[in-house]
Amino acid sequence: MTDEHKFIGGTMTKFIKNLIVVALLSGLTFACGGTSDEQSPAQNTSNNESEAIETDATTSEESVTEEQQEPSDAERPEPQPSGQDETTDESVVEERIASDIGITEDTITIAVIIADLKGLRDIGFPLPDGLTNEALSGRIGAYLDDWNAAGGINGRTFEMVEITWNPLDTSTMENACIEATLDNEVFLVINASGFNPAFLPCLTEDNDTTVLLGDKAPQYLLDAAPNRLFGFFPPGEVAAVQAGRLFLDETDIPTGSKLGILEPNNPGVQAASASLRDLLEDNGYQTVTVTIDNTSGDNAAANAQAAASVAQFNAENVSEVFVLLNFLVTDAFWGEVEFLDVSWNRTIVDVGPGMCSQFSASRTNPAAEGSTCVTSTGAYSLPEGGLRDDNTFEAQCRDEWLDHFPVFEGKSDRGTPSGEVNLETADGDLLSSDFSFADCNIVYALKHAFDNAGVNPTRDSFAAAMKTYKGPAAQMSNGEGAFGPDKNYFATQMWKMEFRIVSSDTKRSSDGLFNGCPAPTNCWIPVSGSWLRIE
Repeated sequence: MTDEHKFIGGTMTKFIKNLIVVALLSGLTFACGGTSDEQSPAQNTSNNESEAIETDATTSEESVTEEQQEPSDAERPEPQPSGQDETTDESVVEERIASDIGITEDTITIAVIIADLKGLRDIGFPLPDGLTNEALSGRIGAYLDDWNAAGGINGRTFEMVEITWNPLDTSTMENACIEATLDNEVFLVINASGFNPAFLPCLTEDNDTTVLLGDKAPQYLLDAAPNRLFGFFPPGEVAAVQAGRLFLDETDIPTGSKLGILEPNNPGVQAASASLRDLLEDNGYQTVTVTIDNTSGDNAAANAQAAASVAQFNAENVSEVFVLLNFLVTDAFWGEVEFLDVSWNRTIVDVGPGMCSQFSASRTNPAAEGSTCVTSTGAYSLPEGGLRDDNTFEAQCRDEWLDHFPVFEGKSDRGTPSGEVNLETADGDLLSSDFSFADCNIVYALKHAFDNAGVNPTRDSFAAAMKTYKGPAAQMSNGEGAFGPDKNYFATQMWKMEFRIVSSDTKRSSDGLFNGCPAPTNCWIPVSGSWLRIE
């Protein structure tokens, strides 16, 4: 690991009720990076000139003697205090100022927006004990505490504002925006997962506030706020096109055939669906699109619509269906797929929160077995069996996770769904949650940006610094990521995984896995070890 990715001070500690839970949940599974004293160009502009020390010396028309030109030591004037008349050769140190909203001379205020998990528990949604509001916000807050303990960044310490929204009430997302921008006037907002993209413009466009999004943001929103919105997973449009290209490369389904697309009425996902549909039709296929309403908050109705789509796809005689729905509204769909014993292939396109994460898999209908997913999310299971080891960055993230959250008692098991504490296996072993990779990835990027945004950072200098970040990626994108001048998402690679079912009484196989899964829960495993670079 380079110095850019070492930590200071030692170890450094997703609108609607349908999409949200998925990622908060899957994304429960986001560290701090390099130090650099470089200022951005915007911050280096003429600071020395504006603060240069002027001299009062005047030029006489009369000649002066050699002795006057070179006074003796005794005759030399005493040095003047800084800011007075005498020019010095020393570099002028830039004074810290209140350089932007949420930044004072001494502090930077950041909002962390999380889902209030109480409502989910109240309706009986199964959440591990380790998933609490405190744990969600603490995954970022612990790192900020570490930075503060080490003196902050460029002389400023961090203050964190925790903002919650109710997964069962979409209006609370708008309230979260108001709380962040008007009530608290924060410099930036972090959301590891679960925030409905429809509400992002309130932050990024209406209030000019920077957002770091651990999940996926539609390309059109990234384009609308190129210096304020940064995502870590590929936008839906990119993911959909990658899935389409992979299909075209591998399929033996003849052109002219009908292909199905199952989509929600969410604008961001519909943009992805349109990209996929255009690609398939441009290559000679017919498409049949079924749209369900998952924005009303009526989960049962959305599931019923998804289930009804199976008969429609059968009637249209499709050869494959691309599913662009999260697991919360596909339970009945998978049940109907199994009941009718359909012959068409099913490919999930990871355009929404956590659709192909270990957490979502653990709560997906087993009838989805055999389906594939094109995603940037990583996995610990190997195609040939067994578990891969942590890479260097992941090992660091795991150590920090354990240091920050003693509830896990020093134990974090690869591939175990988020928030699990002492998940008992059929063999009598106890497994504890994998670390939260989204948080770790986010914090590394955050640290880099603040290190390089100048002594007096602004939203623009922060954005410029973010776009220069290239570094390791935990549990995604084949271990690497990079932003760019015209690229506001971090992932660089995607691959295909297959859904595998595991019952709670499944025992370990000889390779140490549970039917190919790292924990005794349904999971996603790689179809092959080949990653596809995003084009």
